[in-house]
Formats: sequence, structure tokens, C-alpha cells
Amino acid sequence: MKKLKAVILDEKIDNVVRSLHEAGIVELCDLSEKLEDMEWKALLSSSSSADYVRNVTSLMIRASRILDMFSSVSQKETSIKDILNPKPVEKKKVSFSSYEEVIEYAEKVLSDISKEVDEPAERLSELDNKKSKLLQMKEQITYLKGLEFDLKYLGSGEFVFIGVGSVPKEKIDELKAELEKAAEGYVDVFAGNEFEKDKKIRVPIVFVTLKEKLEDVLSELRKFEFERYDISDVEGTPSEALSKIENELASIESERNSLVEKLRALANKWEKELLVVYELLSIEKARGDAYSQFGKTDRTYYIEAWVPARDAEKAKSLIENSAEGFAFVEIAEPDEPEEKIPVLLNNPKAIKPFEMLTEMYALPKYNEVDPTLLLVPGFLLFYGIMLTDAVYGLLLTITGLWIWKKMGKVSEGAGKLGYILTLAGIATTIMGIITGGYLGDFLLQFLGIDLYEAGLAFINPLGESKFVPNGPIAILEFSIAVGVLHLLIGLVVGFVENMKKGNKEDAIFNQGIWILLILALIIGLICPISPIYGVSAIIWGALVIVIVMCAIKGFKENGAMGAMLGAMDITGFLGNVLSYARLLALCLATGGLAMAVNIMAKLVGDAIPVVGIILAIIVLLFGHAFNFVMNGLGSFIHSLRLHYVEFFSQFYEGGGKKFIPFKANREYTTA
Repeated sequence: MKKLKAVILDEKIDNVVRSLHEAGIVELCDLSEKLEDMEWKALLSSSSSADYVRNVTSLMIRASRILDMFSSVSQKETSIKDILNPKPVEKKKVSFSSYEEVIEYAEKVLSDISKEVDEPAERLSELDNKKSKLLQMKEQITYLKGLEFDLKYLGSGEFVFIGVGSVPKEKIDELKAELEKAAEGYVDVFAGNEFEKDKKIRVPIVFVTLKEKLEDVLSELRKFEFERYDISDVEGTPSEALSKIENELASIESERNSLVEKLRALANKWEKELLVVYELLSIEKARGDAYSQFGKTDRTYYIEAWVPARDAEKAKSLIENSAEGFAFVEIAEPDEPEEKIPVLLNNPKAIKPFEMLTEMYALPKYNEVDPTLLLVPGFLLFYGIMLTDAVYGLLLTITGLWIWKKMGKVSEGAGKLGYILTLAGIATTIMGIITGGYLGDFLLQFLGIDLYEAGLAFINPLGESKFVPNGPIAILEFSIAVGVLHLLIGLVVGFVENMKKGNKEDAIFNQGIWILLILALIIGLICPISPIYGVSAIIWGALVIVIVMCAIKGFKENGAMGAMLGAMDITGFLGNVLSYARLLALCLATGGLAMAVNIMAKLVGDAIPVVGIILAIIVLLFGHAFNFVMNGLGSFIHSLRLHYVEFFSQFYEGGGKKFIPFKANREYTTA
């Protein structure tokens, strides 16, 4: 990563910002904190967002409101075909050289849309408000059905006030008594038929009182959970009023449907264009807001940015050309602490999708090794061993290909996941062929074909084969050997990295001693020289050295107690090695569960004539689908676990800051 510093004439800054935003090769540095320093403050003042941002934001709000309205009347239906084969958004090619052009274009489009949309949209809003009010009134009047009086008398008269509402049923008698006291007898309360609301039984009441007693009455009503109904401009009995409201609602609904159809047609006509406008405005806003990260003088702007080393000269030329020579650009080495320098992973195209697995753990720190390349072979091998069924592998490959090729067209993340699953499916298929896993022992159970006896599979995870006498033990030994090799690779990487950074002590105590132990184990097992109790003297010697070194390391950190605990570190290392035994465990789980499904299906099929065959097929379909999904997911998680916990801990810390380019996000447009 390089640091780019540039001084640009203010008249050219817009061109520079636009060019950098389209290229997307730099990450702008926010200078506001730096400009708090007095030394910097004497040279530069803080910059604020460009003046045109306010205008752009206002247009975005207008566009957003219309888009929301279009969305509310939209009748888009997503079919299964759309899900299985999503179509990429058709992008509109645009060419604007300044924010003025974009604003002018947006204003014109929004004005054209408003001419057609505003009137029906406002009328629809009016109808919705009226409908909402009528529905509320309808509900309240429904509760009054048992009270036959003309609703036009509700409210305030010359001397009396007539109000309506409801109270909990159990409080009605007490309420009447208290109102009598509060109004000194100048009140009448009429109760209607009880009803249920919010799981409570309530009673509608109509109260009549003198206007001069109204405040006392209302004050008393509030003590009894009185819910007042706002019914106005209604005539007739509740039944007659409800009939009128129903007619009015029907009329509103009819007009509303007509307006919705009209707006839906307008949405089809304008929505794509409006999305284009909104995206263009969003891009302009991002550009205008970027100014707030710069420093400025009377006639110039000062910017700093991170740029990948490979793009440094390109960025420099871009600024100089955009500024037509009125800019000074300097490319320098990073001058800030490593934790502030962003990290951009740079792997070959075939490896790049796996970067998402590294990012799920943590980005490497600046100058820390990128573990993605080291992760790929181990992840695929472990996944294949754990799922280890050729049919499951084929299904996974097909699923991965579909996600990669179909979903990947509209989602970068889905494309990466599909690619990883495709390779994981191929690895599983290969391991399934090696271990003779075809829906478990389906061929043996239903066709009588013994792959292991016939020599069509190399190893049997659940027993013997023509080539390997004891499959489970052989796979366990293979798993441990792979685990030791995996750890050795991680330790060597960590050792080299520490030596490069000059951390020799860390290299020896954290990686060197374990590398020594592993090499001694390998040599001792191949050439068991001078065995003691059946174990090579080389291994015993390495064990003593490792325990002593661990004790010394512990003593340096925590004294005598640390030395005692440090000597026990060897058990932790052995635990890491044995963790790879999960390869065998999940391999057996997949094969064992598949075998159980096959046995159940066969029992069902044999036990019941004709219908049993159908039931057996159902058992096979659901059983193997369950096994495929559960163990497929489990293999993914445990394969990652072996890398994140056992492998990465030997050399990788992570915690880097992601490089976030200043880049125009275009979904509906292309420049």
C-alpha cells in the first residue's frame, strides 16, 4: 500500500474527484483529525461538503418519496423461475461530465414524473386518510348497535353535552354512582351491549350532562379507563350510520382501485428511470461529501489517499490528467502506524473467492501473511473427507454450479459461495469414489454390489476392503498424519514470519520447538534408532527439549508457577493434533447415517407389499436429503474450525483494516 498526497487547484478539484470515484482505486483519508494539529492548522483549513450536496439531497428525497409510492402500488410477483434464474439489472449508459448536468437531468426527469404522478398520488393519499378515518368510525359505531339514538345529537348543544365511549364491564355500576356524585345528579348514563376488545369485556356508554358539569364528568370518566369515541358529522341510528359508511367505503375503494391501476401503469413507465436518477444523485452526493475529508487553502485543496502499490502510478496520472496539470502529486511509503494502513487482499483469480473465508475470521494485519492460499487445499481436502460420498458430492457440485452461474449474476457474495461449493463438491465426489460412498451402502443394500470386495473402492470407512484391512483405523492414521503436516505448514510459516520481523525468540519458543518435535516424530517413526520402551531415542530427546523450553518460556512470563504450567503446553499441542481426528468422526457419521437410512428403507420396502416400495422411496429421499444437508453443513463448519482454531493459531493473528475504495456504486447505470 502507498500513500498518495496531492495539492489540486480548486477549479479542478471536481474533475479529480469524479475521475477518482469512477476509477475506484484509492481510499480517501479523512484529514479532519490531522487538521486539529496546530502545525497543520497553520497551513490548511478544514473543508466541508460541496455546496451542491444540499440540492442533490433535496432531489434524492423527492425521488425517494416517489419510489416509495411506486413500491406501495407495485404488483411485482417473484416466481420460482425468477428465483432459480435471476436476471441481472439492465444498466443504462450515462455520460455526465459535471454535477450541474446530473442535477439538471434529475430535475427534468422528476418534473416530468411529477406532472403525471402528483395529482393521482395526492388523491390516493386523501382517499387512504378518509378510508382510515371511516374504518375507525365504523368500528366505534359498531359497538353502539344496542343504543338506538340519532348520532347527530352527539357533541355539544346549547346547554347539554352528549358523549360516547366505552368502559370495562366490571366498572360500569361504580362509574354511574361516581358520575352522579361528580355531576350532582345532572348526568344520565346509558349502557349498551357488551363487547370484547383486546381480550377485555367492555360496555359502550352514552352520557348526557350539563355543559357546566362536563369537566367534572370527564375527569371522573378518566379514572375508569374510559375510551372516548370521536364520532362526528354522522346522522341516524348506529345501524343507519353503518350502512352509509359501508356505501362510502365501497365508493372510496372503487376510486382507489382506479387510481392504483393508474399509478401502477405510471410506475411501470417511470420506475427504471427514477432508479437511474436516484443512483446518479447518490453518486453525486458521495462525491460532494468527499470534500469534507480534504484540507484547503484559498485556491487549492489538499488530499491524502491510500492506493495499492500496483495502482499508484495510475492514480498519479489520473489526478494530473484530470487537473490538466494544475496539481502536484506525491506517492510515498505509508507514514502511519500499521494498524491504520488498510489491507487489500490480492490473490489469483482461482483463489480469490476463498478470500471471503479469510475475511470471516479476520483480515490480515498490514505486512502480515495472507492465509487464503494456504487455506484452500486444506479446506477442500477436509471437506471431501468429512462428507465423503460421491452422490452427495455430485449434488453439491450441481448446487454450487447453479449458485455460482445463476445467483452469481446478481450477487457477488453468492457467486463466491457457489464457486467454493462447486470445488467442495468435486473434492467430495473424489473422496466418495475412493471410499466407495454412493448414498452410503445403497449399492450393497439394494443391488447386492459389494464395491470393496470387487476392488472398486480403495478404502472402506466402516470396515475392510480388498486393499486396506481396517478402514477406520487407516482413516484415523491418515487424519492424524494430515493434521501433523497441516500444523507443520502453519508452524513453518509462523517461524519464517517471526524471523523476518526479527522476533527470533518468538520464532524459537512459539514455533521452533514444535517444528523440532514434529520432525523428530517423523524421523523417529521412520528410523526408530535406539528405542527406549519402544520409542525412538530421537523422539524422547525432542520431548525433553520441548518440555524444558516450554518451562523456560513459562518462567520468563510468570515465574516458577509459569514454568510448571508451561511444561504442560505439550498437552495442548497434542490436543491440536488429535483435533484432526474429527475428519474420521464426520466421515463415519455421514456413512453411518446413510447406511441407517438405507436399512430403514429396505425394511419398510420388504415389510409392506407394493405400498412399501413407495414408503421406501420416501424414506430414501427424506433420509438422504437430511443427511446431505446436515453433514454438508457440518463438514463446512468443521473444516473451517480446523483452520481457524488449529491452523491459524500457529502463525496468524488478523485484525487488519479493510481497504474501502472511493468508488461509484453502480447497479442501474454504467459510465
